[in-house]
Amino acid sequence: MIRAGHVGGIVTWNRDDFAELGVEWYVPEDTEWDEKGRTMISHIYVSYDATITSIQFGYYENEALVLSERHGPPDNPGNFSTEFVTRDVKLVQDEYVTGLSGNEDLLGGICNLTFHTNLGKHGPIGKFKDNYPSGSKVFDSEIRDRRGFGGFFGSYNSNGLSSIGIYVSPTASSEKVVESENVGLSQRLVAPFQ
Repeated sequence: MIRAGHVGGIVTWNRDDFAELGVEWYVPEDTEWDEKGRTMISHIYVSYDATITSIQFGYYENEALVLSERHGPPDNPGNFSTEFVTRDVKLVQDEYVTGLSGNEDLLGGICNLTFHTNLGKHGPIGKFKDNYPSGSKVFDSEIRDRRGFGGFFGSYNSNGLSSIGIYVSPTASSEKVVESENVGLSQRLVAPFQ
């Protein structure tokens, strides 16, 4: 499996740069999370206020709903907002994730997410406006088979979710394999001594 396409990024700060300015700043550090191999997603719980604050996944294992860890900072009353909203995205039995898209704010927070599936889209979830300075990041992994989705990965800091991406298991269709083999054979016939 490979890590493919993501919205957001791990926030990196050089604390020495702030010290040189004589400024004491709080710099949030990112915590990475990984749900590699957990592919039978039935629910995606997204919490947000001004930005996406956390994400959690529900999986069916042995015919029971099992929740992942909640990926995000602890709920702190009096943080930036007390107007948290949690949205539950329910995937039907034959539905699977094929991609994602979203918008970031100037400080690196993720404002909204859209989950792309083989049956359509869920979102945008979170705050949405037409003029984000970073633009929209769309990732279409071209997953056309449930076996191609390999799970999620990402990071968060004390402000909320800072990145999210998906794992992809490359699966070649028989048509592409035959095409690839034929190209290789014709190249060997044309230039046998190279």
